[in-house]
Amino acid sequence: MNAYGMTETVDLLEGLVDSYSHSPVTAGRAMSEMLARNRRQFYQDSLEILKSAERTPGHQYLVNLLIENDLLPEALADPAQFCLEDAVELVKRVSGIEPFVDVKLVRWILDRLQEPAGTQVVPAVQRILSILEQVSSAGRLLPSLVQILRVPEPRIRSKAALLIGRCARDVKWARGEPDPRVRANAIEAIWGEDARHARQALWELARDPDNRVAGNALLALHRIGEDAAADALLEMSAHASPKFRATAAWVMGQAGDARFLEALGGMESDSQESVRRNAALSIQRINPAAE
Repeated sequence: MNAYGMTETVDLLEGLVDSYSHSPVTAGRAMSEMLARNRRQFYQDSLEILKSAERTPGHQYLVNLLIENDLLPEALADPAQFCLEDAVELVKRVSGIEPFVDVKLVRWILDRLQEPAGTQVVPAVQRILSILEQVSSAGRLLPSLVQILRVPEPRIRSKAALLIGRCARDVKWARGEPDPRVRANAIEAIWGEDARHARQALWELARDPDNRVAGNALLALHRIGEDAAADALLEMSAHASPKFRATAAWVMGQAGDARFLEALGGMESDSQESVRRNAALSIQRINPAAE
C-alpha cells in the first residue's frame, strides 16, 4: 500500500487511464491484460478510480471494459455487492463518465437473454431494469426495450413495459399486447405524466378483461380529470368478480377522492376478505381520521 492507502495496482491502472488519451492502443492493451490476470482486483481498482467521476477517454474506456467483460453488470445485479440504492448511485456516477451506459446495459441484457441459458439470468436482468427505471428515461432505449418485449419471460417483459411507458409517455402500443402484466405496467408508467393525449387508449384499456389493467387505466383517467372515470369505478365496485371489486377499492384509495367514501363503506361488508381489506385501507387513506 502507498501513503494514500491505495494499492500498487490502483496506481498502475490509474496511470494507464491517464495515458489512454495519448496512447490508446498501448494503454488499452495493458488494461485488458490486467483484467485477464486478476478480474476481481481489476474490478475493485476500477471502482476506486471511477469514484472521481472524471470524464476522459481513459475513464470511458475503463467503463466499457467493465461492461463488455460483464464485471459491471454482474456487480450491479448482485444484491450482495450493492443494495439497489447504491447500485443506482453507481450508475448515475458512471453515466457522467459514459453517457451511453444505459444503452450499453440494455444491450448487455439482450446479449444475455439470447444465450442458451438465458432464463438463468432473469433475476439479474430484472434488477438491472429496476436500476434503469430510476436512472434513464431516454427515448434512445426504445428500440432495445421493444426487443426485450419479445422475450417469453413475463417478469422481464413487464419490467421492460414500465421503461417503455416512461420513454414513450404513451400507452397506445400496449393495447395489442397479449400479456396483462405488460399492459398494466405500461399504464402505470404514465401515472405521473400528463396523459391527456392517451385518453382514447386509456378508455379502451379501462374495458380490459384483466382487473389490474382496467383499474390502472381508470386511475390514470381520474388523474387527468375525466369525470366519467369516477362513475366507471363505482360500476367496477359492484362487479361480479371479487378481483375487480378489490381493484376498484384499491383504485379509489389511490385516487384520494372523498366521493368514494360512501361506496367504500358499503364494500367493507363485502363477502370477500380482499375487498373488505382494500376498502378499509382506502377509507383510511382518503380520511385518515376515520376509525
